[in-house]
Amino acid sequence: MALFVVSYDLMKEKSGYDYGPLGKELTRIGGVKTLLSVWYVDLDNTAQEVYDHIMTYLDDNDRLMVVEFSKKPAWGKALQGTRDWISAHFS
Repeated sequence: MALFVVSYDLMKEKSGYDYGPLGKELTRIGGVKTLLSVWYVDLDNTAQEVYDHIMTYLDDNDRLMVVEFSKKPAWGKALQGTRDWISAHFS
C-alpha cells in the first residue's frame, strides 16, 4: 500500500458543478478528509493512477495534486478522523 495526499482547487464550486461524487468516492476508497481540500488515502496504486481516477470526478478547470508520502506528517487542527488515520498508519 502507498500513502497519498490528494489536494485540489475546485474552480467551479460556485457555478453549480456537482462535486458531491468527489467526496463520496474519496470516502469509498478509504480516504480521510484532513483539511477542506486535502485528503489522505492508502491505496495499491501509483500517484498517476490516483490522479487519473480522481480527475474523473473533477471539472476540466479544477486543479489536482497527488503526492505519495512515507513519513508521519506533522499536523494540527485537522478535521475529525485525521488523528485516527495517522495513528493507524504510523506508530
